[in-house]
Amino acid sequence: MTVMMLALAAAASLAAPAAKPETTPPPAGAEVSIPFVNFGGIWSFEAPDDDLVYLQDRHRNWYRAQLYGPCFGLTWANGIGVDTSGSSNFDRYATLIVGSERCRIESLTRSDPPPRRHHGKKGGG
Repeated sequence: MTVMMLALAAAASLAAPAAKPETTPPPAGAEVSIPFVNFGGIWSFEAPDDDLVYLQDRHRNWYRAQLYGPCFGLTWANGIGVDTSGSSNFDRYATLIVGSERCRIESLTRSDPPPRRHHGKKGGG
């Protein structure tokens, strides 16, 4: 069993954008896999809730992983693990690891970037 931990530093989100990938990414909504996950294939992640996570690959393409059920702690996790069962590709057969939780993926599709979180303003005016 191959398990890789992804730790995200604040500096990673401030890194300069990379050059565009030379290959055309699959269309949004298509089932996909992220290649070479054991060699830095996943750059970052964002989880708007406990049963959905957006993953960004090293070419800055976004993917939407819908989980079979809630993965408790995902929304505030600083890092996630990936179990690909020996494959170098991350796909819907892989498992996310958050703390002691093992979270199965229902689907992995190409996606637009995750929606921006809106922070309410205090005061009026």
